[in-house]
Amino acid sequence: MSNIPAWLRPIQDAAGGKPVLLVEGPDDVKILTHFLSQHAPGWDSRLHLAAAGGKKRVIQAIEKHRPDWIGVVDRDEGDPAEVEEKSHRIPHLFILPRFCIESYFCVPEEIWQVLPPDQRERLGGDIAGLKQCLEKDLSDWVAHGAMWRVLKSKREALLDDLGFPKELTDRPVTDRNEIRRILQSWHHHLEPDALLSAYDDELDKAQSLSAGEQLRTYIHGKKFFRQVVVQCLDRLFSGRGVGDWLDRFIDAPIQPPSDLTALLDRILALL
Repeated sequence: MSNIPAWLRPIQDAAGGKPVLLVEGPDDVKILTHFLSQHAPGWDSRLHLAAAGGKKRVIQAIEKHRPDWIGVVDRDEGDPAEVEEKSHRIPHLFILPRFCIESYFCVPEEIWQVLPPDQRERLGGDIAGLKQCLEKDLSDWVAHGAMWRVLKSKREALLDDLGFPKELTDRPVTDRNEIRRILQSWHHHLEPDALLSAYDDELDKAQSLSAGEQLRTYIHGKKFFRQVVVQCLDRLFSGRGVGDWLDRFIDAPIQPPSDLTALLDRILALL
């Protein structure tokens, strides 16, 4: 496969002939290495895990260049129908069951299992203090998730990958009246009352979810982990930021949650 893009070649060389599990970034590599090692010791003798540098690259590699490899990407804000379609169209592409990989460190009950006994004792052996700290502003983060989805949907409808208006970049448009019509249509799509109405509808759906489901699949897990989880844990246990807590979590000998175990089993079954 000599026509693969230059960025894929070092990954192919490093794999040494082993199948490749391609993920988005270095944190995905770090966290999945941990969970794979807990769930299936010796997995790395059969599989090479590497970061592609983003979701689009993972999809491009598995769909166009190395369909024999395996890809895992974040669910993000994709709706279930879109996720299902993508999974069927690209058989070796897997979608995380949660919003993103950091979402596995956002649920109070799961974080509690990772904490060592001395830190649990500092909270009186009761999860209530941790839960209160993590969920204090959860409604605000659910609202953020609703607005994120509305704006992301509008952006994808209006703009191409470079952030330019799709109707003006897909084909030549030189008629000034047509250009004006396209630009005026933006005004309609970005009208505040219409956006707020879509936001209200999205928020209604989000508020019907349980707190656990909101934390696993709805809120922006990467932002919540960095801005809420890490700050709470730093205050409670004198931590030292994102890297410190990520290292602590992946040092804990804890089996992955059941939704991730099911995904890992499907991946390992392909080897």
